[in-house]
Amino acid sequence: MTEWFDLDQDEERAVAAFMTRVAELRIPDPGSRIPDPAELWCKATLLRRWEAERRAQRPLDIMQPIEIAGGLVAAGLLLYWSLPYLL
Repeated sequence: MTEWFDLDQDEERAVAAFMTRVAELRIPDPGSRIPDPAELWCKATLLRRWEAERRAQRPLDIMQPIEIAGGLVAAGLLLYWSLPYLL
């Protein structure tokens, strides 16, 4: 069942070496340095744009399922009304 996960010796050594390197990584303390003002400005601008895009996209995301349901209802009604002419 786990044949896709079985590793040979070379793969096991490569995974072990990678995991050792990951374990030795030093994670910097977020409070250790003061961020550059330009970096903060760029991040804030990017977040503001993403928020504006999300707000602009929200009505479209809400209307899409309603449009699909309306189209299916209309197609069903047209089929129902055209059945006497088809038979």
